[in-house]
Amino acid sequence: MDEIIRVTKNLPILIVDDSTSYRRLLSRHLSSWSNYYTILEAEDGIQALEIIKEKSVGIVISDWEMPNMNGPELCRAVREATSHYVYFILVTSRGTSDDMILGMDAGADDFLTKPINQQELRMRLRAGERILQLEARLEEKNQSLNKAYQLIENDLKAAAEMQTSLLPQDELNIHQIKCEWFFHPSLFVSGDMLNFFRLDHEYIGFYSVDVSGHGVKSAMLSVTLSRVLSHGSTNGLVKRKMVDFPYYCITPPAEVVSELNAQYQMTDHNTIYFTMVYGILNIWTGEGRLTRAGHPRPIIVHADGRVVVIDEGDVPVGFAVESAYQEIPFYLEKGSRLYLYTDGITECENVNEDLFGEDKMISLLKADHQHTLNQTLINLQEELTDWRKELGKEGFDDDVSMLAIHFEG
Repeated sequence: MDEIIRVTKNLPILIVDDSTSYRRLLSRHLSSWSNYYTILEAEDGIQALEIIKEKSVGIVISDWEMPNMNGPELCRAVREATSHYVYFILVTSRGTSDDMILGMDAGADDFLTKPINQQELRMRLRAGERILQLEARLEEKNQSLNKAYQLIENDLKAAAEMQTSLLPQDELNIHQIKCEWFFHPSLFVSGDMLNFFRLDHEYIGFYSVDVSGHGVKSAMLSVTLSRVLSHGSTNGLVKRKMVDFPYYCITPPAEVVSELNAQYQMTDHNTIYFTMVYGILNIWTGEGRLTRAGHPRPIIVHADGRVVVIDEGDVPVGFAVESAYQEIPFYLEKGSRLYLYTDGITECENVNEDLFGEDKMISLLKADHQHTLNQTLINLQEELTDWRKELGKEGFDDDVSMLAIHFEG
């Protein structure tokens, strides 16, 4: 309310005219009408502009014809120089429509003709006061909205930092296994999540998840799934305690996904579902098993350039309680790489609305197979950025992530 009080209790009005006597006459009239007008005077546009830059002027009553800088020129300069709104009244003996258009183009709000009719001037001032009060209220609301937006943005940034902390923090180099990844949310937070972790001296676990939708609701579920999967590597969903030696058992991938499906069913009030790949890999032999629930097809690129696309799969998690999930065996030879990714990569659009596509992605992964794993992922990200560059947008329209596992053998 401070800005509104400023307008109604202390309204600075600047009179601009090269005639001293005319300025004084207008000034006396204004002072007699209200005791909350603060009257300022300037003899030309240049002097007026200096006053406006120093003081918070609310209304300008300016003559059209003046030396150095005329009324329309002053109006243009005021619009460029001030951040707050100034109600500008042009006073002129001109009356043609072309002159009115010229004044409006310069940014004038209203016009008065000489000699000024006092009652008409009072009505123009009242109109100006109402406009300034509306502008003040709008500014107050905008400030409140900006504060609210800043709070939301800060919360989202904090959430994004928390989500990022759940991603793999370092390269995983275990015996013959090397894992790397990239992760680009379309917003502050993401519905994508990925990770890899050691299960025991023989196996690692890995997953790639894509929760439907975007924003906070999707991100909350992706974070929950990360905790359920990654934190369950000690004693939980993916690894369970046993009474007898070795006192634990690794949960088969199909059983892991089936249990998640039982826990995270869609309802009338919760329409979110997710796709995923969860698997385990023997770090000594390269033998693995995975379950694919509606997720993009995993890609294996062997050292000799052969490509294996894992087609088998089942419905996304959350569609139906009775959904059955199968376990798919795979094998990584010496030098083979397994790629898990979300559809933000293959469905990435260019300026012509063409999709990046699976074929293009596979070709790039195959061509870069002799590069280091890190360089391969860098090259793919650069290709995706180039694919979108003519759109003139930063980032991606969908969450984009990839997990890559290299078996050195």
